[in-house]
Amino acid sequence: MEMTNEKLRQQFSARLKKEFIRIGLPISSPTQIANEFNERYPATKVAAQTVRKWLLADAIPTQAKLVGLADWLGVSPQWLRFGTGARKATKSSEAADDEVGPHTGVILVGQDQAALVSVVELLTRLSPSNVRLVENIVRCVLDEQGNKRH
Repeated sequence: MEMTNEKLRQQFSARLKKEFIRIGLPISSPTQIANEFNERYPATKVAAQTVRKWLLADAIPTQAKLVGLADWLGVSPQWLRFGTGARKATKSSEAADDEVGPHTGVILVGQDQAALVSVVELLTRLSPSNVRLVENIVRCVLDEQGNKRH
């Protein structure tokens, strides 16, 4: 039975690594992955050591963390954990309305936001890791902007 558990951990780890690479995260930096996960899911924080265990196939995340990872990666929790079922996550219409990201497919831009079109066109030419960098810069600017309003 241990061999089966080990094999399941290895298969999970391989899927997780591929998905991190797909979104431009360095699998050589569990600390960066943990920090980004914790930003998105503060209620289920992880330590860098935990992420390292996932990447080395030493452990599989708890259900709450697995659901967070799957949401972040845009895949179904079942596929991420077991490699079965649909790979892509199915989102409720409410969740899809709240989300704007690289896997939404279409972004509507109003006339008052026409300047964004050229920015989006430039972003599509960046590598995934550079898109993440720009995303983080924008988040910092938005945080600073929000702090100035208060």
